Amino acid sequence: MLNIGSRDALRVRRENFHWGAGMRLLYASDLHLTNWTAHVVEQLERVCRETCPDGLLLGGDLADLPNGLPLLAEFISAQRCPVWAIGGNHDELLGLHQTRRCVETAGGVWLDDTVRLHERLTISGTCAPTHHENAILCAHDPAIFPAAVQAGYRLVLAGHLHGGQCVLARRNGRTYPGAFLSRWNGDRFSCGRSVMVVSKGVNDLLPIRWNCPREVILCCC
Repeated sequence: MLNIGSRDALRVRRENFHWGAGMRLLYASDLHLTNWTAHVVEQLERVCRETCPDGLLLGGDLADLPNGLPLLAEFISAQRCPVWAIGGNHDELLGLHQTRRCVETAGGVWLDDTVRLHERLTISGTCAPTHHENAILCAHDPAIFPAAVQAGYRLVLAGHLHGGQCVLARRNGRTYPGAFLSRWNGDRFSCGRSVMVVSKGVNDLLPIRWNCPREVILCCC
């Protein structure tokens, strides 16, 4: 299926983890906001109303231009649940301090350190050794997975790759041709007790996709 632009419905992919925390975390990466992507914010707001998450995780590449930051602030300030955010490579190009200030001014939390969400659940925005039984790493680039496995994370949430934006084939959990460029093009990867789920992203710099729906991930823990 060919999609041009970002007006098509935003998919919610559900991932279940039976950890007994009873929490629902919505992971949204790669928003790529500018002043002409207000409809993307509207789509996200609709998903948040429909899924009622206990927490919202913004996984980087939040804005492409300074004029996208007011949209980001409006979206964060409208949420009824806690919002945590990290930066991505596009936020670094824009100026990570600007994006962070926008998030914090709007009432969100920039995820530097580990936050305990539940006695059975913690979440971190940086990859550092952890001994918690069910530690989650909110990341941007899935290439961090091997380091996260070594650090002891049970779950890694990542984006960045947009699923390759074109999916012609699937093999061994990977999607092609994107997997020729990155081994992490796929939905879900496992190593020992660690799992990484990779989002295809909410929006694109070049909004053309084939068989690769835009999405957010609802993690039920």
